[in-house]
Amino acid sequence: MDKIEWGHEVDVLLYRVQAQDKQALQLLYELTSSKLLGLIFRIVKDESESEDVLQDVFIKVWLQANQFNGKGSAWGWLCVMARNSSLDRLRKVQRHPSVSTDEDEALLDSLVEEFDGATNIAINRCLMTLKEQVRKSILMSYLHGYSHTDLADKMAIPLGTMKAWCRRGLKELKLCLEA
Repeated sequence: MDKIEWGHEVDVLLYRVQAQDKQALQLLYELTSSKLLGLIFRIVKDESESEDVLQDVFIKVWLQANQFNGKGSAWGWLCVMARNSSLDRLRKVQRHPSVSTDEDEALLDSLVEEFDGATNIAINRCLMTLKEQVRKSILMSYLHGYSHTDLADKMAIPLGTMKAWCRRGLKELKLCLEA
């Protein structure tokens, strides 16, 4: 199954979950859980905690599937749920991930390892079009769980600037990937 077919299948399954289809939830789990677990682990950095977060994510998917409005991809929605749940878990246990701001290559590698072929090339190409500080901010936030406040402190910039960098950078990424 190529990436487009895979994404379409995730979309279809999430719509079925909205209709309270338990079999669709099971199929959605089978289709996406390993990728989501990888994303969660990069943030939480603990295998058993990551598995617990994944379970929490799918409970939320079942209970909150109707919040998916179809404006983006179902996969993107699931990733946001996984990221937010991971950050919630980190805050609960009062741990922060440790990632150096000088590790751009490792951050890029961790982003694209979930994808293959043309998708890797497109993501890398689009990330490299961003200004360095914007790219670092997005990668550290979405892959490693840093909050905007943590990043602003770490990079010694105002919080509003950090939020603007991330917001503009994500818009630029979306436009680039859609092109």
